[in-house]
Amino acid sequence: MTAERVVASQQDTPISLTAFDQQSLENLGVIESGDIAAYTPNLRMNKTPASQNAYGISIRGIASSEPSLAIDPTVGIYIDGIYIGRNSAAAFEIVDMERIEVLRGPQGTLFGRNTTGGAINIVTQKPSGEFGFEQKVTMGERELLRSATSIETPEWSNLSARLSFTHGERGGLVRSAYTGGDLGQYDQQAVRLAVRWTPTERLVADYTFDHFQQDSNTNLSQISFVRPLQLSLGGGQYEQAAAAASPRRSGSLPFIGDGKDQSMEIDGHALTLAWEADSYTLKSISSWREFTNRYASQGFGEFPSDGQTLLSASFDGTTVPAGDFVQMFDSQGFNEHEQWSQEFQVIGALADDRLSYTAGVYFFGEEGRQADPQQFVFPALLALGSLDAGTQAFLCAGDCFGKSIVLNSGANYYEADNDAWALYSQFTYDISPKWAATLGMRWSEDERELRLTNTFDDVGETTLSASDSWSKFNPNLTMTYTASDDLMLYGKIATGYRAGGYNVRATTQTSFEDPVNEENVTSFELGGKSEWMENRVRLNGALFYYEYEDQQVSQFEAGSGGASSKLVNAGESEAWGAELELTVMPTDALLATFSYGYTDLSYNKFITSVSDPITGFPARGEDGEPLTADIANTASTIAGSPKSNASAILQYTFPHMGYGQWIAQFDVAYSGDRTFQTQLNLYDRADSYTLFNARLTLADIPVPHGELSVAAWGRNLGNEKVREFGVDFGALGFAVNTYRELRSVGFDLSYRY
Repeated sequence: MTAERVVASQQDTPISLTAFDQQSLENLGVIESGDIAAYTPNLRMNKTPASQNAYGISIRGIASSEPSLAIDPTVGIYIDGIYIGRNSAAAFEIVDMERIEVLRGPQGTLFGRNTTGGAINIVTQKPSGEFGFEQKVTMGERELLRSATSIETPEWSNLSARLSFTHGERGGLVRSAYTGGDLGQYDQQAVRLAVRWTPTERLVADYTFDHFQQDSNTNLSQISFVRPLQLSLGGGQYEQAAAAASPRRSGSLPFIGDGKDQSMEIDGHALTLAWEADSYTLKSISSWREFTNRYASQGFGEFPSDGQTLLSASFDGTTVPAGDFVQMFDSQGFNEHEQWSQEFQVIGALADDRLSYTAGVYFFGEEGRQADPQQFVFPALLALGSLDAGTQAFLCAGDCFGKSIVLNSGANYYEADNDAWALYSQFTYDISPKWAATLGMRWSEDERELRLTNTFDDVGETTLSASDSWSKFNPNLTMTYTASDDLMLYGKIATGYRAGGYNVRATTQTSFEDPVNEENVTSFELGGKSEWMENRVRLNGALFYYEYEDQQVSQFEAGSGGASSKLVNAGESEAWGAELELTVMPTDALLATFSYGYTDLSYNKFITSVSDPITGFPARGEDGEPLTADIANTASTIAGSPKSNASAILQYTFPHMGYGQWIAQFDVAYSGDRTFQTQLNLYDRADSYTLFNARLTLADIPVPHGELSVAAWGRNLGNEKVREFGVDFGALGFAVNTYRELRSVGFDLSYRY
């Protein structure tokens, strides 16, 4: 593993981490980084609504699901050392994965970006210099088809290459209630080229190019609840929404659009140069990446107008013609992002290898823009009730009661330009044969420039600009005690920092121009790694406690101005928890792996505007004004992350037969209750669940050349109805959820030469 930027055993690394090698990834059916979350203590990765490519990620309860370019993720994703700047384009197929490492706790003295929650490090296969060919085909339920092809060239003039291509497609997860067509279907392709040049024994150059393209349908949001107030006021549209609403997973959803109307395209280039001297290595890591996401519709349920109770957006008292379909909430737009980074490292050892070190300088830049105009339905009396009676009568063509109106939010367009610089270092000194001390240091500086075009409540339609910068010094200290070759204990104090940001969906000039403050984490960790019974038992664990200052929390808000996520500083919070991983091999044929994670988060201070979870409206004080108060005792502490998760994997390898070798695997994964917002969470929260999966492989099938295997698999064998994500639209009057795939079965056919 390379969690500390040097090759080392997982058991010798004083970090709470989980690692998956290539065989484990294949046995678990992993093709995206999020597929390993169920088997990793205190890691949560959920795809967000109206997207097949965006993740909400949490490690140890430190969560972020905000996709905007005006705020940084709490968990960093790295592919071959390259930081993936945006979670909104992190859910894509990664070709030729060799291993995945999940590092828990603040990171920054070894990785390019500073993160408060942790890091997910993905390592891909490099050219071996020998000719090779691999082909894998997967087929399964819901018209699932995936083909992956890899070709390696023999080394020629110190050059070797590996070229891989995958194609994947799947039908819908549910049906359209109107057309019967597939909802949630996708088509995708991925290409990866890796080239290695070794002009001398000391110099290695690795270049990679990767491309991913997907066309998909994202109409998977199911209305779970409609609030009684909006239902009583909103007329036909809300009545239809209430009739379609269900707190349980539905097999059909009210969407007309069953085509692939959302596209994502990602391109990346990376060049890593490593020059190895006698006692140190110099490394340069350069990268450039971009993605473009376009969506014709991101809807949350659409219904036909009755021609009488749905007022058009023209504000002249006319109604939407009968039979015309109108979304309860819809956005159409695009998201474009470009990033580049440069990192220089020196890795080495001094004092007869008693002092090892890593030091580096890092630059990261990104530019992006997003247009996200919204159209939605709102009860007319709530939207227009503050106007005089005559104006109401004109706009509603009579009484506003029992009618809804179609509203538009404005341009909702912004541009972002972010830069980050950092200096980092980490030194480990062997005090004695058993004791070692590690000191890490990082200096970070971040700058943001934003331009937002929107219709603001106070200044009307205009373009506003804002900029700010933040900087921070973050140290950490680790003490390691190696009791024997089989037992290592460590204690760690680490600090993490996330730069401040802006609310790009702000509705007033002040709320946009005043940034949220940086957040800071101080983490304390005690851990141990051990092997017993001649390495047949491996037990690793960690206890942690952290204090959070100015935690950045996303709160969803909606009303007559549209829907948005408001970023606020939660004041002070703290958490404690544990991770435990146990691997047992009682016989050469049986392998068992168990994991458990627990996080107990509490807010000590959380002053913010208060929302009423029952009505969805802002709560008001005795003076009738919106209420601002400390909600530390009422805010959800499981927003985005459950208190506990656990998994078990059992694998049995049968004796080799003349026609091959059978390998059976069964795994189970548990996740506790969770919510998706700190306040509005009564109607979209997710209950605990347990998933069962199985795989039966026939490997080493005799063929004249190469290796052939075939496997049958089943996922979610208990047919559990799992809520993937939820959004409560507050004052708009309804809450929605997306769900994971139901039970599916299929087979893999693999050939390697």
